[in-house]
Amino acid sequence: MTADFDAENSDLLDGLEGRARTDRAELIVWLLDRGFSIEQIRASTSPLLLPAQRVMGDDGVYLSAREACTAMGLDLGLLLRLQNADGLPRIDDADAAVLPRVDALAVGHAKFFLDLGADEDETVAIMRVLMQGLERAAAVMRRAAYKTFARPGASEIELAMQSEEKARQAVPGIGPVVNDLMLVQLRHIFVTEAVTAAERAAGSLPGAREIAAAFADLAGFTSLGAELPAVELEHIASILTGLAEKVAVAPVQFVKSIGDAVMFVSPQTVPLLNAVLDLVGLVHKAGLPPLRVGVDYGDAVSSAGDWFGNPVNVASRLTHVARPGTVLVAAAARETVPDTGSFGWSSAYSQKLKGISDELTFFRIDSRREDPSVARCSAPVDASGAKFQ
Repeated sequence: MTADFDAENSDLLDGLEGRARTDRAELIVWLLDRGFSIEQIRASTSPLLLPAQRVMGDDGVYLSAREACTAMGLDLGLLLRLQNADGLPRIDDADAAVLPRVDALAVGHAKFFLDLGADEDETVAIMRVLMQGLERAAAVMRRAAYKTFARPGASEIELAMQSEEKARQAVPGIGPVVNDLMLVQLRHIFVTEAVTAAERAAGSLPGAREIAAAFADLAGFTSLGAELPAVELEHIASILTGLAEKVAVAPVQFVKSIGDAVMFVSPQTVPLLNAVLDLVGLVHKAGLPPLRVGVDYGDAVSSAGDWFGNPVNVASRLTHVARPGTVLVAAAARETVPDTGSFGWSSAYSQKLKGISDELTFFRIDSRREDPSVARCSAPVDASGAKFQ
Protein backbone atom coordinates (compact mmCIF):
# COMPACT_ATOMS: atom_id res chain seq x y z
CA MET A 1 0.00 0.00 0.00
CA THR A 2 2.85 2.40 0.89
CA ALA A 3 4.51 1.88 -2.47
CA ASP A 4 1.28 2.90 -4.22
CA PHE A 5 0.92 6.14 -2.28
CA ASP A 6 1.79 9.22 -4.32
CA ALA A 7 2.22 11.93 -1.70
CA GLU A 8 2.61 14.83 -4.08
CA ASN A 9 -0.64 14.11 -5.92
CA SER A 10 -2.73 12.99 -2.96
CA ASP A 11 -5.83 14.92 -1.96
CA LEU A 12 -4.88 14.10 1.64
CA LEU A 13 -2.38 16.96 1.43
CA ASP A 14 -4.79 19.53 -0.01
CA GLY A 15 -4.50 22.92 1.69
CA LEU A 16 -1.17 22.14 3.36
CA GLU A 17 2.05 23.96 2.56
CA GLY A 18 5.68 23.84 3.63
CA ARG A 19 6.53 22.00 6.88
CA ALA A 20 2.88 21.08 7.49
CA ARG A 21 2.67 19.39 4.06
CA THR A 22 5.94 17.50 4.56
CA ASP A 23 4.90 16.38 8.06
CA ARG A 24 1.55 15.11 6.84
CA ALA A 25 3.08 13.19 3.92
CA GLU A 26 5.53 11.46 6.29
CA LEU A 27 2.71 10.71 8.74
CA ILE A 28 0.55 9.11 6.03
CA VAL A 29 3.38 6.82 4.91
CA TRP A 30 4.02 5.87 8.56
CA LEU A 31 0.31 5.15 9.14
CA LEU A 32 0.07 3.03 6.01
CA ASP A 33 3.06 0.99 7.19
CA ARG A 34 1.22 0.41 10.48
CA GLY A 35 -1.83 -1.03 8.73
CA PHE A 36 -4.16 1.94 8.46
CA SER A 37 -5.97 2.35 5.15
CA ILE A 38 -6.25 5.41 2.94
CA GLU A 39 -9.99 5.39 3.69
CA GLN A 40 -9.37 5.49 7.45
CA ILE A 41 -6.87 8.32 7.08
CA ARG A 42 -9.20 10.27 4.81
CA ALA A 43 -12.15 9.84 7.19
CA SER A 44 -10.17 10.96 10.24
CA THR A 45 -10.31 14.60 11.32
CA SER A 46 -6.94 14.14 13.07
CA PRO A 47 -4.91 11.34 11.45
CA LEU A 48 -2.07 11.59 13.97
CA LEU A 49 -4.47 10.31 16.64
CA LEU A 50 -5.40 7.14 14.73
CA PRO A 51 -2.83 4.96 16.57
CA ALA A 52 -4.02 6.20 19.98
CA GLN A 53 -7.64 5.67 18.97
CA ARG A 54 -6.84 2.10 17.94
CA VAL A 55 -5.33 1.46 21.38
CA MET A 56 -8.55 2.84 22.88
CA GLY A 57 -10.65 0.29 20.98
CA ASP A 58 -11.44 1.85 17.60
CA ASP A 59 -10.92 -0.92 15.05
CA GLY A 60 -12.11 1.12 12.08
CA VAL A 61 -15.24 -1.00 11.59
CA TYR A 62 -18.54 0.82 11.05
CA LEU A 63 -22.08 -0.49 11.54
CA SER A 64 -25.48 0.77 10.56
CA ALA A 65 -27.81 1.72 13.40
CA ARG A 66 -30.00 -1.24 12.52
CA GLU A 67 -27.06 -3.66 12.64
CA ALA A 68 -25.98 -2.20 15.97
CA CYS A 69 -29.46 -2.66 17.44
CA THR A 70 -29.52 -6.30 16.36
CA ALA A 71 -26.10 -6.91 17.88
CA MET A 72 -26.94 -5.18 21.18
CA GLY A 73 -30.59 -6.13 21.59
CA LEU A 74 -31.75 -2.52 21.68
CA ASP A 75 -34.77 -0.89 20.07
CA LEU A 76 -33.85 1.35 17.13
CA GLY A 77 -35.79 4.31 18.53
CA LEU A 78 -33.97 4.01 21.85
CA LEU A 79 -30.58 3.82 20.15
CA LEU A 80 -31.31 7.04 18.26
CA ARG A 81 -32.36 8.73 21.53
CA LEU A 82 -29.18 7.52 23.21
CA GLN A 83 -27.04 8.82 20.35
CA ASN A 84 -28.56 12.25 20.82
CA ALA A 85 -28.38 12.14 24.64
CA ASP A 86 -24.74 11.04 24.57
CA GLY A 87 -23.73 13.88 22.26
CA LEU A 88 -22.80 11.49 19.44
CA PRO A 89 -23.45 12.27 15.75
CA ARG A 90 -27.07 12.14 14.64
CA ILE A 91 -28.03 9.15 12.48
CA ASP A 92 -30.39 10.05 9.64
CA ASP A 93 -30.25 6.75 7.73
CA ALA A 94 -30.66 3.68 9.94
CA ASP A 95 -29.19 1.46 7.23
CA ALA A 96 -26.06 3.50 6.53
CA ALA A 97 -22.84 2.11 8.05
CA VAL A 98 -21.82 5.33 9.82
CA LEU A 99 -21.66 4.21 13.47
CA PRO A 100 -18.20 3.17 14.73
CA ARG A 101 -18.55 -0.32 16.19
CA VAL A 102 -16.69 0.70 19.36
CA ASP A 103 -19.12 3.59 19.92
CA ALA A 104 -22.10 1.33 19.34
CA LEU A 105 -20.84 -1.16 21.91
CA ALA A 106 -20.35 1.65 24.43
CA VAL A 107 -23.87 3.01 23.89
CA GLY A 108 -25.11 -0.58 24.14
CA HIS A 109 -24.24 -0.57 27.85
CA ALA A 110 -27.57 1.24 28.27
CA LYS A 111 -29.15 -2.23 28.17
CA PHE A 112 -27.57 -2.87 31.58
CA PHE A 113 -29.79 -0.20 33.14
CA LEU A 114 -32.86 -1.51 31.33
CA ASP A 115 -32.14 -4.99 32.67
CA LEU A 116 -31.87 -3.53 36.18
CA GLY A 117 -35.42 -2.24 35.81
CA ALA A 118 -34.94 1.37 34.74
CA ASP A 119 -37.41 2.58 32.12
CA GLU A 120 -36.26 4.10 28.84
CA ASP A 121 -36.53 7.72 30.00
CA GLU A 122 -34.48 6.98 33.12
CA THR A 123 -31.94 5.06 31.06
CA VAL A 124 -31.51 7.93 28.63
CA ALA A 125 -31.09 10.36 31.55
CA ILE A 126 -28.45 8.13 33.18
CA MET A 127 -26.48 7.79 29.97
CA ARG A 128 -26.71 11.53 29.26
CA VAL A 129 -25.31 12.49 32.66
CA LEU A 130 -22.59 9.84 32.47
CA MET A 131 -21.45 11.09 29.08
CA GLN A 132 -21.52 14.74 30.14
CA GLY A 133 -19.40 14.01 33.18
CA LEU A 134 -17.00 11.75 31.32
CA GLU A 135 -16.67 14.28 28.50
CA ARG A 136 -15.44 16.88 30.97
CA ALA A 137 -13.09 14.38 32.60
CA ALA A 138 -11.72 13.33 29.21
CA ALA A 139 -11.07 16.96 28.24
CA VAL A 140 -9.06 17.56 31.43
CA MET A 141 -7.18 14.28 30.96
CA ARG A 142 -6.34 15.21 27.37
CA ARG A 143 -4.82 18.50 28.50
CA ALA A 144 -2.85 16.81 31.28
CA ALA A 145 -1.59 14.05 28.98
CA TYR A 146 -0.59 16.45 26.19
CA LYS A 147 1.56 18.43 28.63
CA THR A 148 3.56 15.30 29.40
CA PHE A 149 4.81 14.72 25.86
CA ALA A 150 4.27 17.84 23.75
CA ARG A 151 7.28 19.91 22.83
CA PRO A 152 7.70 22.90 20.50
CA GLY A 153 8.32 21.90 16.92
CA ALA A 154 7.36 18.23 17.31
CA SER A 155 6.48 16.51 14.04
CA GLU A 156 3.13 14.80 13.46
CA ILE A 157 4.80 11.38 13.59
CA GLU A 158 6.40 12.22 16.95
CA LEU A 159 3.04 13.35 18.37
CA ALA A 160 1.32 10.26 16.95
CA MET A 161 3.88 7.98 18.59
CA GLN A 162 3.73 9.80 21.93
CA SER A 163 -0.09 9.89 22.05
CA GLU A 164 -0.23 6.18 21.18
CA GLU A 165 2.18 5.34 23.98
CA LYS A 166 0.29 7.53 26.46
CA ALA A 167 -2.96 5.80 25.51
CA ARG A 168 -1.30 2.40 25.94
CA GLN A 169 -0.22 3.40 29.46
CA ALA A 170 -3.62 4.85 30.40
CA VAL A 171 -6.14 2.36 29.02
CA PRO A 172 -5.59 -0.46 31.57
CA GLY A 173 -6.18 1.88 34.50
CA ILE A 174 -9.11 3.94 33.24
CA GLY A 175 -11.75 1.28 33.88
CA PRO A 176 -10.84 0.67 37.54
CA VAL A 177 -10.61 4.43 38.21
CA VAL A 178 -14.06 5.17 36.76
CA ASN A 179 -15.57 2.09 38.42
CA ASP A 180 -14.23 2.89 41.89
CA LEU A 181 -15.13 6.58 41.74
CA MET A 182 -18.65 5.74 40.57
CA LEU A 183 -19.06 3.44 43.58
CA VAL A 184 -17.82 6.23 45.86
CA GLN A 185 -20.52 8.51 44.49
CA LEU A 186 -23.22 5.83 44.76
CA ARG A 187 -22.32 5.14 48.38
CA HIS A 188 -22.32 8.86 49.15
CA ILE A 189 -25.65 9.59 47.47
CA PHE A 190 -27.35 6.61 49.13
CA VAL A 191 -26.24 7.89 52.54
CA THR A 192 -26.94 11.59 52.03
CA GLU A 193 -30.34 10.91 50.45
CA ALA A 194 -31.45 8.02 52.63
CA VAL A 195 -34.98 6.81 51.97
CA THR A 196 -37.41 8.25 54.54
CA ALA A 197 -40.27 6.46 56.27
CA ALA A 198 -42.78 8.34 54.13
CA GLU A 199 -40.99 7.26 50.97
CA ARG A 200 -40.94 3.65 52.14
CA ALA A 201 -44.69 3.81 52.80
CA ALA A 202 -45.36 5.29 49.36
CA GLY A 203 -43.01 2.88 47.65
CA SER A 204 -41.46 5.66 45.57
CA LEU A 205 -39.32 8.77 45.83
CA PRO A 206 -41.24 12.06 45.94
CA GLY A 207 -41.57 14.20 42.85
CA ALA A 208 -40.50 17.19 44.92
CA ARG A 209 -38.98 17.70 48.34
CA GLU A 210 -38.15 20.67 50.56
CA ILE A 211 -34.55 21.81 50.26
CA ALA A 212 -32.45 24.90 50.80
CA ALA A 213 -30.73 26.11 47.64
CA ALA A 214 -27.89 28.58 47.23
CA PHE A 215 -26.12 30.25 44.34
CA ALA A 216 -22.86 32.17 44.65
CA ASP A 217 -21.30 34.12 41.81
CA LEU A 218 -18.23 36.28 41.44
CA ALA A 219 -18.97 40.01 41.28
CA GLY A 220 -17.55 41.74 38.23
CA PHE A 221 -16.57 38.53 36.47
CA THR A 222 -18.15 39.64 33.19
CA SER A 223 -16.12 42.86 33.13
CA LEU A 224 -12.97 40.85 33.86
CA GLY A 225 -13.55 39.15 30.52
CA ALA A 226 -12.54 42.35 28.78
CA GLU A 227 -9.33 42.63 30.81
CA LEU A 228 -8.01 39.09 31.20
CA PRO A 229 -7.25 36.34 28.67
CA ALA A 230 -9.62 33.38 28.56
CA VAL A 231 -7.10 31.07 30.23
CA GLU A 232 -6.97 33.39 33.28
CA LEU A 233 -10.76 33.47 33.48
CA GLU A 234 -10.86 29.68 33.35
CA HIS A 235 -8.29 29.56 36.15
CA ILE A 236 -10.41 31.85 38.34
CA ALA A 237 -13.51 29.73 37.73
CA SER A 238 -11.52 26.57 38.50
CA ILE A 239 -10.34 27.98 41.84
CA LEU A 240 -13.93 28.91 42.75
CA THR A 241 -15.10 25.38 41.95
CA GLY A 242 -12.34 23.88 44.07
CA LEU A 243 -13.22 26.09 47.04
CA ALA A 244 -16.93 25.29 46.62
CA GLU A 245 -16.16 21.58 46.77
CA LYS A 246 -14.17 22.11 50.00
CA VAL A 247 -17.02 23.78 51.87
CA ALA A 248 -19.66 21.26 50.74
CA VAL A 249 -19.60 19.09 53.86
CA ALA A 250 -22.60 16.75 54.29
CA PRO A 251 -25.51 17.36 54.34
CA VAL A 252 -24.58 20.22 51.99
CA GLN A 253 -24.21 19.05 48.38
CA PHE A 254 -22.21 20.88 45.71
CA VAL A 255 -24.42 20.61 42.63
CA LYS A 256 -22.55 22.32 39.80
CA SER A 257 -20.48 25.22 38.58
CA ILE A 258 -21.66 27.48 35.76
CA GLY A 259 -18.80 29.71 34.68
CA ASP A 260 -18.44 32.23 37.49
CA ALA A 261 -21.20 30.72 39.67
CA VAL A 262 -21.60 27.67 41.89
CA MET A 263 -24.73 26.00 43.25
CA PHE A 264 -25.43 24.09 46.48
CA VAL A 265 -28.44 22.34 48.01
CA SER A 266 -29.07 20.98 51.49
CA PRO A 267 -32.03 19.46 53.33
CA GLN A 268 -31.22 21.88 56.18
CA THR A 269 -30.69 25.63 55.88
CA VAL A 270 -28.17 26.22 58.71
CA PRO A 271 -25.40 23.96 57.30
CA LEU A 272 -25.93 25.60 53.91
CA LEU A 273 -25.57 29.10 55.37
CA ASN A 274 -22.37 28.08 57.13
CA ALA A 275 -21.04 26.61 53.89
CA VAL A 276 -21.66 29.73 51.81
CA LEU A 277 -20.28 32.00 54.54
CA ASP A 278 -17.15 29.84 54.65
CA LEU A 279 -16.95 30.15 50.87
CA VAL A 280 -17.22 33.94 51.02
CA GLY A 281 -14.26 33.98 53.40
CA LEU A 282 -12.15 31.52 51.41
CA VAL A 283 -12.77 33.42 48.17
CA HIS A 284 -11.61 36.63 49.87
CA LYS A 285 -8.44 34.92 51.17
CA ALA A 286 -7.75 33.55 47.69
CA GLY A 287 -7.79 37.07 46.26
CA LEU A 288 -10.70 36.38 43.92
CA PRO A 289 -13.44 38.94 43.19
CA PRO A 290 -16.01 38.99 46.04
CA LEU A 291 -19.01 36.67 46.00
CA ARG A 292 -22.69 37.56 45.81
CA VAL A 293 -24.80 34.83 47.40
CA GLY A 294 -28.53 34.06 47.35
CA VAL A 295 -30.33 31.43 49.46
CA ASP A 296 -33.95 30.21 49.46
CA TYR A 297 -35.97 27.25 50.76
CA GLY A 298 -38.91 25.35 49.33
CA ASP A 299 -40.06 22.50 47.10
CA ALA A 300 -37.67 21.44 44.36
CA VAL A 301 -37.22 18.42 42.10
CA SER A 302 -33.97 16.56 41.52
CA SER A 303 -33.35 15.29 38.00
CA ALA A 304 -30.16 13.94 36.45
CA GLY A 305 -28.05 15.36 39.26
CA ASP A 306 -29.48 18.88 38.95
CA TRP A 307 -32.26 20.65 40.86
CA PHE A 308 -35.27 22.57 39.59
CA GLY A 309 -37.93 24.63 41.33
CA ASN A 310 -38.80 27.98 42.84
CA PRO A 311 -36.08 28.03 45.56
CA VAL A 312 -33.44 27.40 42.90
CA ASN A 313 -34.77 30.26 40.76
CA VAL A 314 -35.05 32.68 43.70
CA ALA A 315 -31.57 31.87 45.00
CA SER A 316 -30.14 32.55 41.55
CA ARG A 317 -32.03 35.84 41.21
CA LEU A 318 -30.91 37.05 44.63
CA THR A 319 -27.28 37.02 43.46
CA HIS A 320 -28.22 39.77 41.00
CA VAL A 321 -29.26 42.18 43.78
CA ALA A 322 -26.78 41.16 46.49
CA ARG A 323 -23.91 43.54 47.10
CA PRO A 324 -20.42 42.05 46.58
CA GLY A 325 -19.35 40.03 49.59
CA THR A 326 -22.86 39.59 51.01
CA VAL A 327 -25.34 36.74 51.54
CA LEU A 328 -29.05 37.40 50.94
CA VAL A 329 -31.56 34.95 52.40
CA ALA A 330 -35.18 34.79 51.23
CA ALA A 331 -37.88 34.89 53.92
CA ALA A 332 -38.83 31.24 53.32
CA ALA A 333 -35.28 30.18 54.16
CA ARG A 334 -34.97 32.63 57.08
CA GLU A 335 -38.02 31.04 58.71
CA THR A 336 -36.24 27.66 58.83
CA VAL A 337 -33.28 29.04 60.83
CA PRO A 338 -33.70 28.75 64.62
CA ASP A 339 -33.13 31.96 66.59
CA THR A 340 -30.11 30.64 68.48
CA GLY A 341 -28.04 33.75 67.90
CA SER A 342 -25.69 31.95 65.51
CA PHE A 343 -26.31 34.57 62.82
CA GLY A 344 -26.78 38.32 62.88
CA TRP A 345 -29.50 39.53 60.52
CA SER A 346 -30.25 42.81 58.82
CA SER A 347 -33.76 44.23 58.62
CA ALA A 348 -36.10 42.76 56.03
CA TYR A 349 -36.00 44.03 52.45
CA SER A 350 -38.76 43.71 49.87
CA GLN A 351 -38.13 43.88 46.16
CA LYS A 352 -39.47 42.61 42.85
CA LEU A 353 -36.94 40.36 41.12
CA LYS A 354 -36.72 39.67 37.43
CA GLY A 355 -38.55 36.47 36.51
CA ILE A 356 -40.23 36.17 39.92
CA SER A 357 -43.94 37.04 39.90
CA ASP A 358 -44.38 38.13 43.52
CA GLU A 359 -42.47 40.76 45.45
CA LEU A 360 -39.84 38.97 47.50
CA THR A 361 -38.84 39.61 51.11
CA PHE A 362 -35.27 38.77 52.04
CA PHE A 363 -32.66 39.37 54.74
CA ARG A 364 -28.91 39.89 54.78
CA ILE A 365 -26.63 38.01 57.14
CA ASP A 366 -24.56 40.69 58.86
CA SER A 367 -22.50 38.47 61.13
CA ARG A 368 -21.94 34.91 62.29
CA ARG A 369 -20.99 33.74 65.75
CA GLU A 370 -18.82 30.64 65.92
CA ASP A 371 -20.77 27.52 66.89
CA PRO A 372 -18.47 24.60 67.82
CA SER A 373 -21.30 22.12 67.20
CA VAL A 374 -21.34 22.91 63.50
CA ALA A 375 -18.72 21.15 61.35
CA ARG A 376 -17.13 23.50 58.85
CA CYS A 377 -14.58 23.37 56.11
CA SER A 378 -11.06 23.60 57.49
CA ALA A 379 -9.14 22.85 54.31
CA PRO A 380 -6.40 25.35 53.46
CA VAL A 381 -6.89 27.77 50.63
CA ASP A 382 -4.95 26.92 47.49
CA ALA A 383 -5.14 29.72 44.98
CA SER A 384 -1.81 28.89 43.34
CA GLY A 385 -0.50 32.23 44.51
CA ALA A 386 -2.81 34.08 42.13
CA LYS A 387 -4.40 37.43 42.98
CA PHE A 388 -7.21 38.86 40.89
CA GLN A 389 -7.99 42.20 42.55
